[in-house]
Amino acid sequence: MADFRRWILAFAMLVLVLGFVAPASAQQGLVCTASAAVTPTLRHEGFTELTGDILLNCVGAPGSTPTPTGSPIPEANITVSLSAPVTSRILSGTANEALLLVDDPSVVNQKPCLSPTNPTVACQDFGGTPPGATFNSPGRFNVFEGIAGGPGTYSVTFLGVPVDPPATTRTYRITNIRVDATSVAAGGAGLSPVFAFVSSSSSTSIQINNPQNYVGFVSNGLTATTSSANPAFLQCLSYETTKVGTVTFTELFANAFKIKTNGVQDVPGTVYYSESGLEISLGGLAAGSADTGTRLMTTISNIPSGVTVYVDNWALSSASTGLGTAGYSDATLVTGTTSPPVDPGANTITAITSSTTGSSVTVLWEVTNTNSSAIDSLAFNVYASFTGAPGVPGSPTPNLNTAALSGFAPQYASYTSTGAIPQFSSTVNVPTAPTTLFTVSLCQTILLFPYFTDYTGFDTGIAISNTSYDNLPLGASHQPGACSVTFYSGGGIDTTIGTSGVYSSTEDASLTSGLIQAGQTWTFDVASIDMGYPADGTTGYAIAVCNFQYAHGYSFVSDYQLQHFAAAYLALIIPDAPRAPQPFTCSESGGSCSSQTGEQLVH
Repeated sequence: MADFRRWILAFAMLVLVLGFVAPASAQQGLVCTASAAVTPTLRHEGFTELTGDILLNCVGAPGSTPTPTGSPIPEANITVSLSAPVTSRILSGTANEALLLVDDPSVVNQKPCLSPTNPTVACQDFGGTPPGATFNSPGRFNVFEGIAGGPGTYSVTFLGVPVDPPATTRTYRITNIRVDATSVAAGGAGLSPVFAFVSSSSSTSIQINNPQNYVGFVSNGLTATTSSANPAFLQCLSYETTKVGTVTFTELFANAFKIKTNGVQDVPGTVYYSESGLEISLGGLAAGSADTGTRLMTTISNIPSGVTVYVDNWALSSASTGLGTAGYSDATLVTGTTSPPVDPGANTITAITSSTTGSSVTVLWEVTNTNSSAIDSLAFNVYASFTGAPGVPGSPTPNLNTAALSGFAPQYASYTSTGAIPQFSSTVNVPTAPTTLFTVSLCQTILLFPYFTDYTGFDTGIAISNTSYDNLPLGASHQPGACSVTFYSGGGIDTTIGTSGVYSSTEDASLTSGLIQAGQTWTFDVASIDMGYPADGTTGYAIAVCNFQYAHGYSFVSDYQLQHFAAAYLALIIPDAPRAPQPFTCSESGGSCSSQTGEQLVH
């Protein structure tokens, strides 16, 4: 290991020495100093994060002279090596959207070399008038496209870059380099740097001072939280559109949320605060253009069949200074794959219903305005509605925890060269568990029979009525459903009492009725289902769970043939989970009480 370190140090010293020794060809070359004027913060979640520009400010090497007018200008290859994989969009073959511009050409003077892999002949330039003149003039090749070994490599090379000692100064701007920021370890509370190293390989010398620069710092881009309104939905009732929760997206640094483009982004050196970079057409291929603005997503999973889910289609950031002002920032619902409408300014809602039990839907919002000088926070409400169908399984399906999970979009497991720009990781800075928005509970009545016996010489009859047939005065709907009865004795569940509506011989702790229709009564006696009777009778209590509202129970205890003893009582009603254990009250106008959940612990 020590020998290896000494070798590295020796190699580094050799590079430094050679860097200060100008070969003979340097008389026709340049001396450049590399810098990064703007170092942006990159989102750790992003696969296609746009780094800052690299600028080479150059003067002629000592003793060099400008290329004479009309003479071929020598060319060089310039390579940028980065500390993260390059993900600039591939436009054709190995050529990508990264650009090198000579002398920051104005829009009217921009002339791209459309042969990035063979520019020596196709894009040969000649000494200008006067010699050493700027390339920011009509007819001169001044925009060069980068090439790479393929997606995931760490370098971009620009071939055939003209090296003409200037009369005053020459600049080379390298822009539109995107990197996979997920590969950079986030620095905890601090920022993790991405650096770039610029080098030249050519018989024509370009001496580059300060070749290594930071071109970005990586940090997590957002927090996505979900708060639940936790409504108590009952399957047998109908609900209008009801708020079930709020999804909030908040930037962790200014400008983590970006618009797609400012419309025209073709001035070199301008910071546009958008997902797009410097947009220049390369023979019909658009360099620097993003597909969308920053998109925010929420996946709502485990939606019961029959439930319609809605979301706000628009939100105004808490950092906005008002509609139509310079500090205006918002995001708008994306429908399908199309771009969102521009700033509707209306907080309406849109249905995103799913018809399959337990399925999920993904909602996308796109940032359409931002305040680059503030921390934006966008909150979207989620709603649900359904029409109750009592006694009908799956209408809607009960006991599904409908939940939401949120973050940047679109998300991929890894970078894809054919994916959209921007694209984000499905594993970096993503909540580990969804937040429950709502649960649809079965409509139930729980009945307590405080005493039963089939001890030798005695028996107990049990009757359970479904009183949901009568619509008055409680507004009950017809709710057919089943009941199960569990018997307890001796401090536990009695395992000698049989089960099922046909009174099978299977020993079980639970007796299950068939479907009790509204207006019907189910009756049985304990002795007829007790497998231990009459040799081993049982005494205890029983609890019946009925999957409908307005169940009522009656029990009759007597000795054989009512010779000496008989007693009867009404079952008590125990509050079930979705109901509050306060006395039943009717506070609605007109006394309909249609929204009340049911009866409480009474006879």
